[in-house]
Amino acid sequence: MSDTPHLHRRAATAGGFTLVEMALVLLIVGLLAAVFLPATNTLLDNNRRKETRAKLEALEQAMVRFVMVNRRLPCPADGALPPGNANQGLELVAAGACSPATQINGVVPWRSLGVAQGDATDAWNTLVTYRVWAQLTTADAMNMNWNPATQNAQIQGFLQARGFRVCSASPCAASAAAELANRTNMTGAAYVLISHGANRVHGFNTDGAYVAVANGAGPGPLEDINRNQLAIRSTAPSDFYIDAELAENPAAYYDDIVLRPTVMAVAMAAGLGPRKP
Repeated sequence: MSDTPHLHRRAATAGGFTLVEMALVLLIVGLLAAVFLPATNTLLDNNRRKETRAKLEALEQAMVRFVMVNRRLPCPADGALPPGNANQGLELVAAGACSPATQINGVVPWRSLGVAQGDATDAWNTLVTYRVWAQLTTADAMNMNWNPATQNAQIQGFLQARGFRVCSASPCAASAAAELANRTNMTGAAYVLISHGANRVHGFNTDGAYVAVANGAGPGPLEDINRNQLAIRSTAPSDFYIDAELAENPAAYYDDIVLRPTVMAVAMAAGLGPRKP
């Protein structure tokens, strides 16, 4: 009988951890998480950025197919429409022009392009914002197959009247180093596709709700230029969108991913570019 307490103590020791041992285990787990979790998150974020770039490139090809058939670019869909709305995912046209609502809340019109909603959604489950130069959405607007005898003058005039400027900084003066695309040089962007990145701010989710608060850092001032719920940026000097490198500085945070094909590139890819003399 006298050995019974000792047996209980040995059994308790063999059957579990002491509080000190548990504390040490938790400390080690915490230290490992502090070391490896940031690296894991960075790897996951990089993979999502690669996935999103691939989706934007696939949407670019869908845009080309649309232009081949319709000889114009599509109008945006209204990102504020909820699931079940008959017009969700469709380009909205009023009196031959893009509906004003879609130019403010514009997202990729996935149903009009013949793709799934998931194809027009980035890796963070935010709809891809779509801004298009309005003159390129009207009937026959992308057709540049003119008479070869006069096409040089026509091409120059056509391109210098159409397309967004795209810059890597703001403010962005004409011909400045930050200006990546412009009409003067006939490199204006026919449209821009914008993924709002990991923080998702300024985009629409798949339920039609505007993401007004960042999921993490940001938004920085450059992200504010690319935000949705703004009128189309077609009037100088604010006729540009931002395409810049990833910046994680909280004061200037930028994680948008942008695709910006030129007017000429879209026309040539669709077989509607200028004919050779």
